[in-house]
Amino acid sequence: MYGITDSLGVANYGLAIILMTIVIKIVLFPITHKQLKSMRAMQEIQPRMKYIQEKYKDDPQTMQLKVMELYKEHGVNPLGGCLPLVIQMPIFIAFYQSLFNFKFAVEEHARFLWIPNIGSSDPWYILAVLAAATTFIQQRVSMVDTKDPTQKSMLYVMPLFMAWIAATMPAGLPLYWVTFNILGILQQLYINWSSKKEKLAVATGTGFQLEMEKETLEESNGGHNTLTKEKVAGREKGGKKVNGSPNSRKKGKKRG
Repeated sequence: MYGITDSLGVANYGLAIILMTIVIKIVLFPITHKQLKSMRAMQEIQPRMKYIQEKYKDDPQTMQLKVMELYKEHGVNPLGGCLPLVIQMPIFIAFYQSLFNFKFAVEEHARFLWIPNIGSSDPWYILAVLAAATTFIQQRVSMVDTKDPTQKSMLYVMPLFMAWIAATMPAGLPLYWVTFNILGILQQLYINWSSKKEKLAVATGTGFQLEMEKETLEESNGGHNTLTKEKVAGREKGGKKVNGSPNSRKKGKKRG
């Protein structure tokens, strides 16, 4: 990548890292896209999952079966969210090792914007701030339920952790991370936009809400529908609905 920048007349190792990051993102796109969609779907079915867990809390086996059916129905992989991070770790470590041991052909080309040398840490901590900000934004746009305590805690803990890494590691490492995050944010926004047009939003939204309300109503009435009982009672007393009212019965008796 450095050779490419050199051939273009803008030889720079920082720019080479950005180009390398774009290539890595393109290569990993099919995998990360599928896993990000799976993560999105996993969050969208959380209300339904919590409902199942609450309903079958006294029957663990049935609850597990229902949860697995839910995963299968929506094509969700519960471990899918870990895969993008697992794939990135070897790349992350490789960048780390390379930047510590790499001998720059031209030291001047290791300067990037305000950074004197990408092989050393950012003296102004700007990349640390950008790493935290982009990590926060990426997690925020991928969240469905902002009130979920687990997601909410990770929303603040992970950016702080990445800021600490970016402040202590060679600047080339957070440069890679920030670039990767920006591309990931754009990808996640596209997934969010496309997911609104899928049936998953309908299946886990209004239809399921009506289903829960119906079951809750029936359970609160002891398993019976009050409205149905009133209609049946009306038919039993007066036959047809029109003649089932007290006034109709009185009129019928007078005529008789």
